[in-house]
Amino acid sequence: MPGIGATAFWAGGITVLLIAIFLIWLGLKAQKRPNQTGEVTMVGESGIVRKTSGFRNRLVVEVRGEQWWSKMKAPGGISVGSEIKVTGVDPDDLILVIEPLERG
Repeated sequence: MPGIGATAFWAGGITVLLIAIFLIWLGLKAQKRPNQTGEVTMVGESGIVRKTSGFRNRLVVEVRGEQWWSKMKAPGGISVGSEIKVTGVDPDDLILVIEPLERG
């Protein structure tokens, strides 16, 4: 029973090497992209106030279809159904910092 010829051996080896190099290149390319998840990526998003008197007088807002605890950037009144903009995330409490969205 004949073994694998040298040509077939080298062709297979080179093919596996090229596939490995391509996969490493894809992995390195993916590392350079910005993070697409997490609360930090929510800065700049808009949402809607769902509840104004939550736990510890926090607002409940809906951003990207999720409900989050939030607090106002500056003191002021806001009502249920008002549109807001996320301006930051409080790292100590993991709540959104918001301000009313001004249309105009």
